[in-house]
Formats: sequence, C-alpha cells, structure tokens
Amino acid sequence: MQIADILNSPFTFTKRKNFTSCDTRPLWKSCLVVLVLGITGTQNSASLMKIHTANWIIKKDEHLSTYLNWAGKDDRKRPNVRLEPAIDMVINLLVSNGIAMKDQGRVCLTELGVSIFEKLSEEEVYIREKASLIEAKRYLSEAAVLRLFKGV
Repeated sequence: MQIADILNSPFTFTKRKNFTSCDTRPLWKSCLVVLVLGITGTQNSASLMKIHTANWIIKKDEHLSTYLNWAGKDDRKRPNVRLEPAIDMVINLLVSNGIAMKDQGRVCLTELGVSIFEKLSEEEVYIREKASLIEAKRYLSEAAVLRLFKGV
C-alpha cells in the first residue's frame, strides 16, 4: 500500500519557516534565569517570587519603569507582575542539569552555574536584559518582592 492510496489525492510537502519566539526557547530562558540569579541574587541565590518578578521586568521597558516607579514610591499603584509557568520548568531543567539547586525555598547557582554566569557576563549577549536587571537590582530586594506580592 502506498500513501497515495490512503489519501486518494496528490500531495506535496512544503517546508515552512517556523518562527519560535526566543523567550519560549528553553535554552534562552535558562540563560536568562542564570543571569537573574547572578545579577540580582544574593550570593547567586533568589526566591522563586524574585525570579518571576525579574523575568516580568525584563520583558518590556514599560515593565521596568512601572516597577521602578512603584519601588521608588513615586507611584502607589502596584505593578501587575505576571507569573510565567515556563520559568518553573526552566528551573527544574537547571536543577536536573546541575546548574542550579533548590535550597529552603530558594534557587541557588551551583559552581557550574556560577561559571556559566561568568561566561554569559563576559559575552555580548542579553545586552538589554542585563541592563534592565542591573538597573532594577537596587529595588529587587527580597523584602520589596515580598511587599509586591503581599500588596502592602
């Protein structure tokens, strides 16, 4: 039996470009989480809430300015930080590959993770993301993130 017998009509295959946004790619998102932990984390460690907040901040310049206005107390309107399920999957991927570990409700970079962070820091990649994280770092304390999620 031939495939033409099953379909009862002529067919062709056309290769199409399949664009996948970079922020949905596991490798891209993994490197981003490593940068978040390395730049904003205390001793390369951060809570899940802080990682989600940093991920939201770097998505748009508008998010960064909204967060900075709120954290600087210029604006009392609390930012609507969106949690992304892909971050949780990426953290599990990092843990399973020995790049990060979970410890008492925090995600920490391992020695391998720190070396990856150092290499990412040296390279001319994630330029906009690094700049946003560096700018927000002062206001991304665990206390501020907790205040954000509690709505105080």
